[in-house]
Amino acid sequence: MKKVLLQSAVAAAISMSLMTTATAQESSALDIGRLALAGYGDVSYAYQPNMKDEEGNDIQNNVVARFVPIFLFQLSEKIHIEAELEFSTNAEGETETELEYANMHYFFNDNTIITAGKFLLPFGQFGANIHPSWINKAASNPGIYGGHGGNGSLAGVTYIMNDTGVNVSNTWDLGDAGRIFTDFYAVSGPGQEAGDHGGGVEMEPKKGDNNDSMAFGGRVAYAFLPEWEIGASYYSGDYSDDGDLNYSAYSIDFNWVGSYASVRGEIFGSTAETEGEDEGEEEGHGEEWVKDFDKSGWYIQGTWQARQLGKAWLNPVEFVVRYSDTESDFDGSIAHDFEEDGGKTGSRIYYGVNYWLEPSAVLKLGAESTSIDNEEASHTSVPDDRIFLQLAFGF
Repeated sequence: MKKVLLQSAVAAAISMSLMTTATAQESSALDIGRLALAGYGDVSYAYQPNMKDEEGNDIQNNVVARFVPIFLFQLSEKIHIEAELEFSTNAEGETETELEYANMHYFFNDNTIITAGKFLLPFGQFGANIHPSWINKAASNPGIYGGHGGNGSLAGVTYIMNDTGVNVSNTWDLGDAGRIFTDFYAVSGPGQEAGDHGGGVEMEPKKGDNNDSMAFGGRVAYAFLPEWEIGASYYSGDYSDDGDLNYSAYSIDFNWVGSYASVRGEIFGSTAETEGEDEGEEEGHGEEWVKDFDKSGWYIQGTWQARQLGKAWLNPVEFVVRYSDTESDFDGSIAHDFEEDGGKTGSRIYYGVNYWLEPSAVLKLGAESTSIDNEEASHTSVPDDRIFLQLAFGF
């Protein structure tokens, strides 16, 4: 039922776009046929005493670096092409390369953009807009986000999601009342990790799809620019190889920007249908029984710029505080499919001070501490207190 509703929403978005006369863009950021290079990069040092990996080995204090070029090409007034590559060094000093996205934007009219290819899903605010290191006010990601550089001992409840498909984006100008932004997309969808009883949800995009169904989702946001915006996102797709198990997620995001301070945050929740064991946990159930597995989390972040004090030497200084909290209802009844979540949910607090060298270059000093809810559920108790020093830049 949910999938039908989302399919209808995608169709409705396209229909609304067709009602408007197609017009060419009067002005363009790039000359037709010209290639432009943008992007960002960072160098980070993490001091993480007493931390261990899954094998119990000490995690070293490492310096890692990233260079993330973004290629922009304007094929015509109505067609733009963009791609982002990430080159990084991992904790072992090896170089890793990843294609973050590669897509084509078609400017259908003044209000509507149709995107096709691999793109960052418009799910929440952080993943699509804020995760680049020179935009992210902290030297690490919020605790609810796993992957994309690791998350210490805390298991994230979502990823910075990207996938391959089509997205229809609209901007509705309400004049003095603000703007409404809508995105509706259809993508390949999540996959299934290896496991004896269905396996966990694999969000990393793969070549092709593991079943015959696609995932559908979208985001609707209201903005009263330039100060605040609030949005709601939804995502749903079948992830199992046979297409019988569904994964769905929602997010509520908010953002307020004042003259000297800002507050932003996200609330996230997800449900994954999972197959039970051969011996069902409830009498009368066999291997066909299905259990919903829920994960949720939230974070809130505040910043304050010291230039409010009126001292010139404090103008580049900015203070950051962020609190994250994650939960899951893992109880061991789903074999090893979701075992990574056992004992790895809890809370995390981050304190930081930033010094802006240039409008797009910042030096960050931050410290974060993590509290695990149930350390007995994880095989080892891992202290997770880290100090960061990061130089991030955009170009």
